Amino acid sequence: MSMSDREMGDIGTEFQFEDGDISVWDLVLEPGQSSAWHHHSRRYVFIVTRPGTLKTEYADGTTSVSKLRLGQVVKGQKDAVHRVTNVGAGLYSNAIIELQD
Repeated sequence: MSMSDREMGDIGTEFQFEDGDISVWDLVLEPGQSSAWHHHSRRYVFIVTRPGTLKTEYADGTTSVSKLRLGQVVKGQKDAVHRVTNVGAGLYSNAIIELQD
């Protein structure tokens, strides 16, 4: 299935805030749970609020696994298309902050 055939969803599980400068989402995933496939149309960072291990699947078919620690700040790629799956044993969460261009 190509990415153009794939339905895109929200970048997080719960929208929190938006003004003229930023948008903020929470992403909360139970063990084994995946986010929707989504597109980051803006520059963004996320801050880990519950540590864990995420598997990321990219539009080109590649994957990566990252062990993320509490408070870790990760700068994401603008125009990234992916989904993440909690492959850890506990609840995982982060706060996603998109920067308005």
